[in-house]
Amino acid sequence: MTKTSPFATCWRILPQVSRSFAVVIRWLPKGLDDAVMVSYLLCRIADTLEDSVRDVAEKRRQLARFGDSLDEGSPEIPLDAFPATYLGLMTNTDAVLASYRALPASARTIIRARVQEMCGGMSKWCDKEIVTVQDQNEYCYYVAGLVGLMLTDLFHAYGHVSDRDKAQLTPLAVDFGLALQKVNILKDQSEDEASGRFLVPDRHELLASLRRDGEGALAYLQALPSEERGYRIFCAWSLMMGAVTISLLDHVHVKQSRRDDTAQLLARTAAIAEDNAALGALFAELMPRLPEHVPGAPLAKPESVETFRAMLAAPLTDAELRRLGIGAARA
Repeated sequence: MTKTSPFATCWRILPQVSRSFAVVIRWLPKGLDDAVMVSYLLCRIADTLEDSVRDVAEKRRQLARFGDSLDEGSPEIPLDAFPATYLGLMTNTDAVLASYRALPASARTIIRARVQEMCGGMSKWCDKEIVTVQDQNEYCYYVAGLVGLMLTDLFHAYGHVSDRDKAQLTPLAVDFGLALQKVNILKDQSEDEASGRFLVPDRHELLASLRRDGEGALAYLQALPSEERGYRIFCAWSLMMGAVTISLLDHVHVKQSRRDDTAQLLARTAAIAEDNAALGALFAELMPRLPEHVPGAPLAKPESVETFRAMLAAPLTDAELRRLGIGAARA
């Protein structure tokens, strides 16, 4: 597919940002593909600002300035804050903004609202700790649930879904975004925690919540109009790849490159895109059995060191307590 100005630069850099997304987006109808491509790159710029800018005040300033510059001006992002892997995208921020400004007004209205909400949510969570699954759901809403809503809004704006279908799809769109984001969080957990980003308060509970979100994501896919084969393939492939990723989480010896398997999965998914029963069966085949969520009693507040020492009924020294990770007794 040959792309011409004003979107040519964005289509050129898209494979550098995500090869898999660059492949599957080509199933989308003409016009909608430009809007989804631009919205994806804008979200990746915001995500890069969140990940790479370490100073909290500067991060908030950068996110706010980026959101405010969508329709005019330039965010003037300082490129020395980013690792080399992100520079291809970040050095082309102005080109992405130019492409956004070339979209129809209806698409810009949708994208502007969601990207600005995303930037605000990222700012809110940049100095808050994710302690509960509820915290995690809110964080995932801002970084991915919004993307599901934005895709659905664009799908509707470009005339590919009715008002009635959109009303059914909208609540499920959040589940679709949350499911894919939680897959990424689990996949990247070790790397994130090595860099000081703790996004998994309880792995068991996260997997249990992913089970529910995955069911909602499948329902979203199956609720799409059957005649919209391209958009169904676009969504189905992302969901099926997420299921495969979860199934491989603990397979430490699996090779990183699985191009043949990926190509086969895309072909298999495309072949059944209009068949809800077959999509459900494929998802059930690929997604491992996840734990069910069983609400537990609220956790008690941490006890004092003195209480812990008495509970052990042993004369532990402060040094021994520190080795246990409890800390020194208060004076």
